[in-house]
Amino acid sequence: MMRSGILCFLMLILLSSAAIAQPQRRTGPPIVRGPAPSPKVKVTAEPDPLNDFAKKGLPRAYIFGGTPDAALAKQAAKMILANDENSLSALIGALQVAGFHIIDEKQKILFKPEHPNGTAFFDYEVAGMLRSSYLGFASSLEKFGTVIKGDSAELKDLDIGAGMFADLKAARTGKSEQNRFLAELIFALDIEGKGITSPRSSLNMLQMSLIERRYLGDLVSAYEEMSGGFSVFRKKKDANIAGVSFVKASFNGMPLLFAEPARVVDDSPCPTIDTAAEAQGYKKKGEKVLGMFGIKHPGKAEMDKYFEKLSKGVELANTITSYLKLIAANLFIEIDVDIPNTPLVRTKSNQLIDRGQERIVTATFKRYFPNSGQINCVAKVIKIATGADLEVPEEGVLKEVPVKWEPLDRAEKAPLYIDAVDRGDVSKQLTDTAGQNKIKATGKEQRQDLRKIAVTPVPKKDRWRVAIATERMDGQKDIPKILWGSLDLKNGGIIGYLIGVVPDVMAKMALKSFRVDIPVKDWEPCSGDWAGTVSYTRDLRKTEIVKSSRTPGMNSAGDGVKTIDIHEDVQITLNPRTPEEIAAKVPRKHADFDVFGNYTTEFEGRRENDPCCGKTEGSYTTKFVSGTDISFQKQFQNSFGLSFSGGDNDYQLGFSFSTAPIPSKVHDYERVDQTTCDLEKGHDTITESTAWVHANLADGRYPTMFLTDGVQLTGSKTYQETDGSTVTWEWDITRCKQPR
Repeated sequence: MMRSGILCFLMLILLSSAAIAQPQRRTGPPIVRGPAPSPKVKVTAEPDPLNDFAKKGLPRAYIFGGTPDAALAKQAAKMILANDENSLSALIGALQVAGFHIIDEKQKILFKPEHPNGTAFFDYEVAGMLRSSYLGFASSLEKFGTVIKGDSAELKDLDIGAGMFADLKAARTGKSEQNRFLAELIFALDIEGKGITSPRSSLNMLQMSLIERRYLGDLVSAYEEMSGGFSVFRKKKDANIAGVSFVKASFNGMPLLFAEPARVVDDSPCPTIDTAAEAQGYKKKGEKVLGMFGIKHPGKAEMDKYFEKLSKGVELANTITSYLKLIAANLFIEIDVDIPNTPLVRTKSNQLIDRGQERIVTATFKRYFPNSGQINCVAKVIKIATGADLEVPEEGVLKEVPVKWEPLDRAEKAPLYIDAVDRGDVSKQLTDTAGQNKIKATGKEQRQDLRKIAVTPVPKKDRWRVAIATERMDGQKDIPKILWGSLDLKNGGIIGYLIGVVPDVMAKMALKSFRVDIPVKDWEPCSGDWAGTVSYTRDLRKTEIVKSSRTPGMNSAGDGVKTIDIHEDVQITLNPRTPEEIAAKVPRKHADFDVFGNYTTEFEGRRENDPCCGKTEGSYTTKFVSGTDISFQKQFQNSFGLSFSGGDNDYQLGFSFSTAPIPSKVHDYERVDQTTCDLEKGHDTITESTAWVHANLADGRYPTMFLTDGVQLTGSKTYQETDGSTVTWEWDITRCKQPR
């Protein structure tokens, strides 16, 4: 019995071992005997934090290092006015240098300056002031002052615009480094290039918002720090009256200067309105202003009629500009592109009269306002004050606005002709009453006649950029139409008086751009080389705690938190040899590369108990933010490694490349936030350098292979590298079937 049990046990072991040792059946990649699925048109929004603000909020701040002087202010202004993907980040960074908090509608601090000036901007104002400036909206100090005074008899003798202009000039040479930086920034943010020469000078919404918030919102502190200057609220007939000011909260209805914020109505239309002044530090400064008149801890009943009307007038002007900035910030533009029966098939002929297929490309531009409730909130405040009946601007299609199409590929490489339906210029198009613009795509003739030779189908794409073409706009006619729809600023009463549109300020700027990839079925002479496209992307974002090593008697690099953000994007188009070139043993042709990359390293650190500060020995502490931003982009030709082996039932595929040096821009900075060492000044430099991108996809069995008259490989592979970065390869390549 025991012997039988032992035998059974041994049999089980043998059977189990056999099962374990049994080689697993290899599962190869999917093999499809038939054509690959038809590709669809691909539409990709180009990087645009302004358009994305309504759904994603503000991006990270650009860190400006070095001394906040005139040179840094001009550098910041140049970046802000560049109208690219870094402009909004640069504005956030510049506002921090100038001492502004940035908060959301729930009073949460999003960006905190190291040296606060006591005032703040809402996040929508930051995005809105930048976008409305790009759109050409403008005002002036004189108009602002006129709206403040209204028809008040108490205010008629005040030349508010002239006083604000004098204060702005005085700040450029004042004692406060922060005020000097802000004043220089305001003067440098001149889109029109005409300068600020008088109270009547045109000011864009960037300039107007900064003046309003700092030189009205915190003028008390400015007067303590500035050297000389005239009072904004000095009466013309009495030059001996001391300078007076008041404070203003953005998006806060009517309450100003009261110890307890006053409500416009018992049931405020916007809950955040009544708390905004206190949240931004205005209550304390309001009490300080009134203290200049000998009024201690004032209540509403003690408020002088003169001051009350003045504060309400400013609040009216600022609520109107808030309404404009809120709309501009929340304008979200989308595009739909429709091309029937893709891919478009290119002809095999080389005759001009024998073109390939034609398709009508229809682009529909639409606008939305995701935060419509907030817009209506401010509109109600304006209605209470002025009687103007304003609502959320019309959503829907963008009618009769200029559109610009421009190619992203060189003409000799593009497989399509793109023409205007009306035989006009594709760079000077216009949407119709349905918000649509139509162009015609036609397959180009070939360089050589392919009709009588063996060919293989090659998936390609014709790449274009389409944008709302503001350089073609009539600023006063088209731009309000984009933002408001049916609202006519000229007939908007006090709104139309305060806010105007400067013609032609948008030269060479685009409101929103999209990349459109039109799929094409092209042909290449049948050869052993692969044709088609391969793409590579790599992304890494990680945070590390850094503990620096300390050398005796030397300063440390600092302890803190380091954030690394890396993005690489490489698009590769293969260029196969012809059969004749292969027979002649011509070297493989280089592929076309389109490379973009950005490497960001940021370190928030602290150096404590450092023994040295120049030649002085002691113990010093410094809190700082340092880092490096490297960006590069270039199109070129270079070698590309593609390995393939196998047959109709299994195969191995791999890729590799190493680019040549690519010109790059390097931003290296250190901003010193706090220090006990006078020699710690930080730095901010932009230099030119070079970058490389290297990548390798190990040979493997990747989906999917389609077998027709040729071989087409379509697939993707995503994996993580040892440093934690995520790599994605995508490919759509084809070649003729090789003889057995």
